[in-house]
Amino acid sequence: MQMQSMELHSKWQDPSSMKSPPPLLDMIGQLIAIPSVSSTQAQFDTSNKPIIDCLANWLDDLGFQTEIVSSSEEKHNLLAWIGEGEDGLVLSGHTDTVNYDQTGWNTDPFRAQQVDNRLYGLGTADMKSFLAIAIEAAKDFVDKNLE
Repeated sequence: MQMQSMELHSKWQDPSSMKSPPPLLDMIGQLIAIPSVSSTQAQFDTSNKPIIDCLANWLDDLGFQTEIVSSSEEKHNLLAWIGEGEDGLVLSGHTDTVNYDQTGWNTDPFRAQQVDNRLYGLGTADMKSFLAIAIEAAKDFVDKNLE
């Protein structure tokens, strides 16, 4: 059986340059490319601020109001909403990934790759793909007068 491979995103980009959300698979690739490892071992722990900034930029560009809430210097949360009023829909997720061992990977964990209709990359299943899918779905709400 011949394996087909397609790289979705080749390198990390500065979140400030990522204004409009790209197409879904590219969005997933860009999120995978941003390291956001959470670890109790300081040498492996990274800030999630770059991925929070990226998501905030995309949502701001779509017309969402956003607020970044910092729980520490390195860890941050993003609130995003559209419309007004008390009712609404909450999509909740996290931006950090588990630590990883490079020797357990056949591919670069920070480069999303599609191989035989499967996506590979650190955080693909938990939960960077969900964040991209949530933004893709939220695009349908942008032109609605939500209250």
